[in-house]
Amino acid sequence: MPAKRILIPSRRMQRKGKTVQWVSEVYLEILAQRGIVPVIVPIAESTPHILQEYLNDYDGLLLVEGGDVHPQRYSDTWNESDFEELDTLKDEVEFQCFAHAYANKKPILGICRGMHIINVALSGTLYADIHKHTNTEKNHIDYDNYDTLRHEIQIVPNTPLMDWYNTKTLAVNSYHHQGIEQVGEGLQVMAYDNNTVIEAIYTPNYPFMVGLQFHPERMWNEYEGNKRVFAKFINRL
Repeated sequence: MPAKRILIPSRRMQRKGKTVQWVSEVYLEILAQRGIVPVIVPIAESTPHILQEYLNDYDGLLLVEGGDVHPQRYSDTWNESDFEELDTLKDEVEFQCFAHAYANKKPILGICRGMHIINVALSGTLYADIHKHTNTEKNHIDYDNYDTLRHEIQIVPNTPLMDWYNTKTLAVNSYHHQGIEQVGEGLQVMAYDNNTVIEAIYTPNYPFMVGLQFHPERMWNEYEGNKRVFAKFINRL
């Protein structure tokens, strides 16, 4: 039987005067070790013209970290100073991938920015900057201490997240300054930070659609629930 294939749109950035594409290796390792073929979708100017070739043969969609979703996708007005690393081409590719996966009931896992893509694609909105526009008292991003910053979240009972982690609270990593404002259609919240910042979402009436604000892959050995997230995703392929 052919191996299952998961699409992962990449991220582009400037390095030494050149544009480079990348996806965190940890995602590739998690999938490959489980016999899944990670298929990287490049964020390049010609990608929209050949995107259907990727969408003809895949089993699931993994949307991962990156810059901010452009506010034109969910708001009529915005302040440019609130946003970081906008990339409308990445938006276009990821929203097209999501629309196809959603229409065809493919399993979808969104992490960090990926959760925001899911929410906006389902007519939800985002806070441009949670530190400016919510009453959160916690710092959700520390550019000098990416992997050590932790804060506590509260898990909603009777949700998949509660089943996977089997705890009411969880100390998670944090790499974001944006967050969900209005929850998208059909989505339910699985975790909060003090009832202010939404930390996890899912769609009950769908084979598998989960969005996590935190990064389970970057605290892999801290909780067995981190591994269950990917196991449940992969088992739905």
